[in-house]
Amino acid sequence: MTDLALVFPGQGSQFSGMGRRWFESESSVRERFAQASDLVGYSLADLCFTESPAELTRSRHAQMSLLVLSFAMYEVLGRDRQLPVSYLAGHSLGEITALLAAGAVGFEDAVRLVKVRGEAMESCTAAADTGMIAALRMPVAEVERCVEEFNSGGRTVQVSNYNAERQTVLSGTLADLQGITTLLEDRGGRVATLNVAGAFHSVFMADAVPAYVAEIEKIEFTRPGVPVCSTVTGRLYESAQEIRDALAVQLTSPVRWDAVVSTLTARGVTLWIEVGPKNVLTRMITGAGAVAHSLDEDTDGAHKALERAIEERRNRPGLVGLCLGAAAATRNRNFDDDEYAAGVITPYRRLQQLSSTEEDELTGEQRREALDLLRGIMRTKGVPEAEQQERIASILRRAGDTELFVPIRATGS
Repeated sequence: MTDLALVFPGQGSQFSGMGRRWFESESSVRERFAQASDLVGYSLADLCFTESPAELTRSRHAQMSLLVLSFAMYEVLGRDRQLPVSYLAGHSLGEITALLAAGAVGFEDAVRLVKVRGEAMESCTAAADTGMIAALRMPVAEVERCVEEFNSGGRTVQVSNYNAERQTVLSGTLADLQGITTLLEDRGGRVATLNVAGAFHSVFMADAVPAYVAEIEKIEFTRPGVPVCSTVTGRLYESAQEIRDALAVQLTSPVRWDAVVSTLTARGVTLWIEVGPKNVLTRMITGAGAVAHSLDEDTDGAHKALERAIEERRNRPGLVGLCLGAAAATRNRNFDDDEYAAGVITPYRRLQQLSSTEEDELTGEQRREALDLLRGIMRTKGVPEAEQQERIASILRRAGDTELFVPIRATGS
């Protein structure tokens, strides 16, 4: 069984000319570019296709272009078919793209939020010469020891991205980054300078937080229709308030991409498709059985893998059938005959009625009813809430209906 995660890149994946073939071949991409251009007051097409690399690398421009292009590519990917997506995630800025794709925020609100985000972060980079480097081929623990040793002299270098076991990103002043580069290389590591304009995800972004948080508070977020994994906590979002809380600290907190990959791998994800320019995330995804494709750089491979996942979904057991099987297989811990009749027998009969409808003809309301009926049966039989949650999540993954994901503990919108 293949569980699919779509992932969206962050700042650093931009390059001059990115998205040109998508823009030229897809009217929906041109429409998104035009819509965003009207909102921000400049031409995104000119920015991506004719402006200098230095202009595109500016935080306000790189973030906006990545958001719009990645989301437009996602819309093309899902046109005329239902994507069998189990989870969504994004690296730093890409997390906002993931929330947009999951329906947790609207397009115009996402554009406004990223406009403020990019401008605020860029203002922080104007005051100091700062940047980011990648520490490669060195275990995370060893990098952290080097950072601690280097900072003992009164310097301020931070681990800002935990990308993989042997890939971390450090933020700091250019002078300090040059100094720690020497230390890391002396210890056997390899260092690469990143194509970004400042020391993101560090204390150097503190002045950007007030304006960004003020904009977050203006936006109406909703619970994602498809589970989204947070790069701040490494956990799935369970409420709109959790989204606000995580985004509010995102600028000064490290990106825990390693935790995202670990969490989603543990939940059964084996197929990853990166939606956006380049293949930065594709190269960072590893693990037993993991298959990763970049939609931009391996379009044919991504589409073939997606078609296989769609075909597999068609052959998966239906949601109602899985609910019936789970209801019958659940051990009973309640021996009150009246409660059992009302809470188990009656809802089970209703599940049987729903099972007479063809799976592809079931409405969203009927699918949610089936899940509610199963929850009621498990509750009556005395199944603990944590176990109920785990079984429901498993059924949704097997049926490919993760858009119906509603955590039991969730509160708020």
